[in-house]
Amino acid sequence: MATSLFMKKQFLANNLHSVLLVSLFIFFGTLQTTAQTKTVGLLKHFNGTQENGYVLFAPLKIDTTYLIDKCGKKVHQWASKYTPGLSVYLKPNGNLLKTCTFTDTTFGLAGGRGGIIEEFDWDNNLLWQYKIFNDSLCQHHDIRPLPNGNVLVLAWHAISKNSAIAMGRDPNNFSSDEVWGERLIELKPIGTDSAEIVWQWDLFDHIIQDKNSMLPNYGIVSQNPQLIDFNYAHDLNTYDWIHANSIDYNADLDQIVMSCHNVSEIWIIDHSTTTGQAKGHTGGNSGRGGDILYRWGNPEAYKKGGSLDRKLFRQHNANWIPPGYKDSGNIMIFNNGWGRDTSYSSIDVIKPPLANGIYNPSLPYLPSTLSWQYKDSVPTRFFSQIISGAHRLSNGNTLICSGVQGRLFEVTLQKKIVWEYRNPISQVAVQKDGEGASNNSVFRCTFYPNTYAAFKNKSLTPYGTIEKNPYAYSCNYETVTPKVVTVTPKKNDTGIVNNTTLKITFSEAVLPLNSDIKIYENNTLHETINAKDAAVSIATNIVTITPLLPFKYNSRISVTVPIGTFRDSSNNTAAKIDSSAWFFFTKKKYTSNPVLFPPHLATNISINSTLQMQFSETVTKTTFGNIKIYENNILKQTIPVNSSAVVLSGNTATITLPQALSYGVSVSVTVDHCFKNSSDFPNMPIALGQWSFTTRSLPSIVKLTPTHEAVNVSLNAQVSVEFDRSIFPGIIDYIYVYENDMIKDTIAINGPRVSIIRNLLSFDINTDFNENSRIAITIKPGVLADTFGTAFTGIDSSAWNFQTKASSSILNIKNNLSDLKIYPNPNKGQFTINSKEEIKTVKVFDLTGRAIEFDIVNKSDLTAELKLKNIAAGHYIIMINDNQKTEIIVQ
Repeated sequence: MATSLFMKKQFLANNLHSVLLVSLFIFFGTLQTTAQTKTVGLLKHFNGTQENGYVLFAPLKIDTTYLIDKCGKKVHQWASKYTPGLSVYLKPNGNLLKTCTFTDTTFGLAGGRGGIIEEFDWDNNLLWQYKIFNDSLCQHHDIRPLPNGNVLVLAWHAISKNSAIAMGRDPNNFSSDEVWGERLIELKPIGTDSAEIVWQWDLFDHIIQDKNSMLPNYGIVSQNPQLIDFNYAHDLNTYDWIHANSIDYNADLDQIVMSCHNVSEIWIIDHSTTTGQAKGHTGGNSGRGGDILYRWGNPEAYKKGGSLDRKLFRQHNANWIPPGYKDSGNIMIFNNGWGRDTSYSSIDVIKPPLANGIYNPSLPYLPSTLSWQYKDSVPTRFFSQIISGAHRLSNGNTLICSGVQGRLFEVTLQKKIVWEYRNPISQVAVQKDGEGASNNSVFRCTFYPNTYAAFKNKSLTPYGTIEKNPYAYSCNYETVTPKVVTVTPKKNDTGIVNNTTLKITFSEAVLPLNSDIKIYENNTLHETINAKDAAVSIATNIVTITPLLPFKYNSRISVTVPIGTFRDSSNNTAAKIDSSAWFFFTKKKYTSNPVLFPPHLATNISINSTLQMQFSETVTKTTFGNIKIYENNILKQTIPVNSSAVVLSGNTATITLPQALSYGVSVSVTVDHCFKNSSDFPNMPIALGQWSFTTRSLPSIVKLTPTHEAVNVSLNAQVSVEFDRSIFPGIIDYIYVYENDMIKDTIAINGPRVSIIRNLLSFDINTDFNENSRIAITIKPGVLADTFGTAFTGIDSSAWNFQTKASSSILNIKNNLSDLKIYPNPNKGQFTINSKEEIKTVKVFDLTGRAIEFDIVNKSDLTAELKLKNIAAGHYIIMINDNQKTEIIVQ
């Protein structure tokens, strides 16, 4: 399929979205407005809108997803590495599920491409990322979180031109060397980057063709509307044959609806099937497998009508209206209008002919009329040729996203616009209010009521608009006064610096009025600041007050903000903040911070180090306080400051630890008010984690050669030890080599038979090892040390021993099965031997040549019954009289 790469990345005539967006952006970008007229952000907010909730949307060309309230204020946002690809969802647990655009080498610049799914928690931490793209598969346009926690994915499935022709596609219906179908995949997320495919459906399993009776899938299209005509689409000369652009799931029916752009139809398929049933034509609740249960919008697609019978025109976002809502159970569709006689968009609602779980099979499929439709009173004023969506709200209104323009608006059942918002994010920047909106498309938007589970225990405080320099506006019918969310410093805070700034965070953006803020120091007026002074700055909902006069140390500071000092955009004034509700204390003055040794975060520190604190001035001891030593966060030593272990000399305090530190640990030191300067100001306490360092670790072994408990080791094997650092001889002693628990060799650590090259210790044995012997090696503690003199703790024979190989002759002795019989074989370790010659000696070995212990239960001249000791299941060799052998299997 890689041969199609050039064709996919050539001129964007085949790219449905990209070419249209460029031309439409140019058109809509010319719609400039006059100064002081709002052009982006909230444009309308009238009585009757669905107030209590939030709108989620992701501008197409940036990596940020926004959640705004109905006053056009940001309440939350998530950032990703990728732009949308294309849909986003807010799950009930507060996590954002997002599709991401990944330009891979196979699906190139195709319109609607995605390729990656990400899930973020409320705090924008990436919890899960899963890639769905390869040479034949790529997620695009839409996904859908399912009630069971799984994710339903819409993906392209590419097959080669030759494969498509072999399946019955007309050879003339190609623009490249492949054609793309659609696949639905249900993923069960696993871990942070994996998933299990638990169900899938593929379009190519449900096609029909009437071009060639000699090829598969041949049939009469008009008599098989449950199948897709392989040779029909508005534009057959494109690799993106169907260009599905949305999916929705109905949990009550266990069905999926797809919007299929290039055939101007919606399809419903059965999700209750197994994957195997989904490939066929039977099974599931419907009994029809993966075939289409219902389709609507263009009877010409299954040869039951002509172009005049067409109802949909390159539509998007087919979705079921939820239970309890106006027209529940019906399907709402954003009918883009691409290809109508007059170019306009509409929101169409249909009532599928469903009764007792069965769709009426009348052809063409009903209904013939709409249940409800919205279009502008001047139809051409509302037209988005591509992308876009709409869904019903609980109050009966409909929230619409006119995607090309990035225009989000809400209409009543009577077609009145009661809310309107224009996305202020373009391809390259955040736009200013007053500028003509351009390049600001949005794929879809979704409204979530404030009772939605995702918002439980979440902070949803508005914090300003997305657009830059917003014009002052009123969010009509809003009468809630700005609430104080937090003040900084907080009430009753202590240890505040004397030149701190003051902050008030409101529940919404505020503006200043002509009123005085008063600051008191120890109940005496310290400073008066007018809300419109330069000392007061406002960033949307955060007011920052910078006093001109510093506070005194050890003082109580209180602040009074009169009623009417700040207002919101609807002229609702904030309540008074009284001095009894906002007060704090400045900190005590301390000595300067000392220089510490070992320094904070130092490494490789000696276990016998002393500690030092060097101040910039002379200090003396206080009468109380402790210095505490923690190892790996466990308290190990407590040293009173007045003990002899703490010695002062001018500005330097030296602490001699009563106990040496441990090797290879993280040490933390805490210091109370232990020292004071000539003005009796104490030192700033050092808390846990502010003075930490790590001690040297002991040299450790990385690799033994031969490895511990190795078997079948060569008799002249090279013997070496690899350490985690460079090592050197320590105390002069020996390396001891034992053979079968007897001393075989002693090797002086500083002798000629020892080689130390950086971290590798090698040594030669004076003679080769004997066959089938247990070799053990001992290196005493202190014989080796690292560059700091830290001694290696040694290794004894229980931690390094191995077995040499047995004589190879064992495996070469004649195997005369005709003269030697064993039964039963296989066995449980007990068996009988029959020989044609007298049995004088019996030996048993494993396949490495190691001798195995056994008992002879019974024996005569020609027969012996053996019982093996302490063996595992496997193959073993039996040797009789040193000239016959055979093999047994122990189970």
